Parts: sequence; C-alpha cells; structure tokens
Amino acid sequence: MNSSNSSKIITPFISTTKGIGGRIKQTSEDFIVAEIIENHQIIDPRLESFNLPGKSGLFLHFVLIKNNIDTSSALDWISKIWKIPRNNLSIAGTKDKKALTAQRVSLWGAKEKFEQGRLRNLDFPTMKTKAPCLRLNEIRLGNLWGNFFDIIIRNIKSTGEETKKITLSTLDEIESKGGILNGFGLQRFGEQRPITHIVGKKLLEEDVRGAIKIYIGKVFEGESDEVKEARTRFWETENARDTLNLLPSHLRIEKKLLNLLNRRKNDYLQAFNSLPNQFRKLFIHAYQSYLFNNYLRIRIENYSDNLKKPLAGEVIKEGNICVPLVGAKTHLDREVEEIYNEIFEMEKISKEDFLKPFIKKIGGKGALRSISFKPEKLQIIDSGNDELNEKRSKIRLSFEIKKGSYATEFLREIMKL
Repeated sequence: MNSSNSSKIITPFISTTKGIGGRIKQTSEDFIVAEIIENHQIIDPRLESFNLPGKSGLFLHFVLIKNNIDTSSALDWISKIWKIPRNNLSIAGTKDKKALTAQRVSLWGAKEKFEQGRLRNLDFPTMKTKAPCLRLNEIRLGNLWGNFFDIIIRNIKSTGEETKKITLSTLDEIESKGGILNGFGLQRFGEQRPITHIVGKKLLEEDVRGAIKIYIGKVFEGESDEVKEARTRFWETENARDTLNLLPSHLRIEKKLLNLLNRRKNDYLQAFNSLPNQFRKLFIHAYQSYLFNNYLRIRIENYSDNLKKPLAGEVIKEGNICVPLVGAKTHLDREVEEIYNEIFEMEKISKEDFLKPFIKKIGGKGALRSISFKPEKLQIIDSGNDELNEKRSKIRLSFEIKKGSYATEFLREIMKL
C-alpha cells in the first residue's frame, strides 16, 4: 500500500448493485452546490437576493456565486480587484470547481471602504458577489451545517425508467448497510493531480525539499505538454528561474513557490512557511485523509461491512460510529489499533511521527470522524431522456449532506464509477 498508488486513494463501494454509469458535470449547471448555514438557510446560487444572518459588526459578509472556477482562484480575484489582502478573506469551506456554487465569505478590514461605497459588487461570467453587509463574526473553516446539491447525471445507457429502478435499489442497499463509507473524495487529494497526500507524507518525514519538489515537479498524465515540460525541468534541475520561464501563469501556487525559491536561494523551508497557513495545513490533512480511507477499506474487506455495528475500539459519538483521523492527540485501541498498525507498517510511518513540533504547527492534531453517512432529504426529481446526449438518459437528484462528507462519494456509489 504505497501512498502514490491512486487505486488506494478512494474507498470501495458498500453496495453491490451494478450502478447506472453516466457522467456528472457535463455542464457546470448540472452540479449545483448551495451552502447551508445557520437556521438551515440555504444559500442557493439561483436566488437573486440573500438576507445573511448575524448582528452588525466589523466584518464584511457577502455571498460568492461562482461558475466553473475554483474557490481559491475566485478569492484571489476578489483580493486583486478590491485591493484587499488575500488573507483577510475567510470561508467555511471550498466548493467544487466545475459547478454552479454559492457560499458565504467574510472580509476583515474593509468596513470603511464598504461604508464609503468603494467596494462594488462583482459581476463576471465566472463569479459574482451579492448581499454585502457588516456582521459581528468572522466566517471560519467549518462554520456551516453542510451543503445542498441539485445534480444531473447524464449520458446513461439504460432507459430513464431502468435508471430510476437501479438507483432506488442502490439506495435500499445503502440503507440496509447503514450508509455510505464516509471516505474523502478525490478532490481532497487533487482531481487532476492526486498529489496532496504524497506531499503530506514528505512533510511528515520533515522532508520539506522533497515535498515541494513533488508538488512542483511531479508530472501526471492529462497535463499539457507545456506544463509537463516545466515540471520535468524542475524535477531534474530544481532550477526555479528556468522553471518560472516555462510554467503557465494559471499555476499560481507553483509560481509563488518558485518565485520564493528564486529570491531566497532555494530555501525550501522559508518558501513553504511563506504560504498561507490554511494552504500549508492542506497537505498533512490530506495524508491523514488517505490513512483514514485505507482504514475504511481494510475494515470492510477484512473485518466487517456492517456500518451499523462498531468494531472493538470504534467510538459512538452523537449516534455515529467514529474512528480517529490519526494525529498527535490520537488514542488507538483494539481492532482499530490493529488496522492502523497494518497501515503504518505498509506506509513505513508511526503514530509518533505526528508528535513532531513541525507537524503540530501545520495541522497534525487528529480528530474523530464518522465511518458512514447518508444523504438527507433525497429526492429523485426527474428521470428520462437526456437532451444533450442522443439515445441516452439522465437522472436529476437533490439532497443535503452534512459538512465533512462528500457528495461525489454518494454519486460514485450510485454510478459505480
């Protein structure tokens, strides 16, 4: 079990139905994501107006609606256009890139600009800001109930009626097993370049140079020839200046790291520490997620696929069966310890690695996570002919998922892809 093996990144299916196949995100409007906040208010990107909750204060809150752009890029553009520090923008969580999404954002230090009318709402094809208002509290990571989804799966070979029948059969089996495996989806690791967990393992080994070398230089299939050439140049030479001249402008993080390495004579640790704190934590969190996904895999393959009954050492919390995301504060016991020890041995790490001061600074504390989840308020809105794909069918689903779980894991279970 090597952490660079992509077949071991995501979790196996819990159900045995054949799946409907098909394709998600043929258009960004096929994948609608709306953040659910206090009082179960749904921030739907299709709405024209919003009334954001909270008492008046010093933070500017607004709704970010984006279409076919990643969250980080959208925030970068807001920072640039409004001429405000990027680190002053805070969100509860990132949203899918190829999707139509809406979420709350908070901004510190812009009260005067806002009151003077110097912050205009943005309105571009890929992103809009709406409903700016002054509120008391900052939006922090995790400040949401979850997300509402309205999704169309297209290009399905079976008829609309058969598609609905297979879907209902899968949902029945999911219910009987106690839910879907609450694994981390591929977007946790990078959909185009599933690499963040590999970088995280290098950081766990305190090999910052190796971590940055992999992040910038490791080539993946599907990347353009231009990108492959630039990555290969850095992999072979670690020459930041030469690589900068080859690397396309849209690879912003890589360019930022290369600029830092170029200015600071390849001081890899200083370059890494210059990244935003939230971004630096991403890599260790991704490796913890990778270890957790492998726990789930071994659990259902070698111990039990009954997600309603805990193994020895699993914890019941708020009615959910939970196991640790391994970190500095993790306690492992009985069968849970057996499974994780098997993973540690194959990964050539130990739990004590997370006690290193450097790792504690970049997010290696650990936490409990439920082993399963179920979508709530699930509806099959439509199932029939697909107008975008001749002689194929589609199905439209809406549902809600609590924070921390992935809609794509539910859709993989339905589609078996």
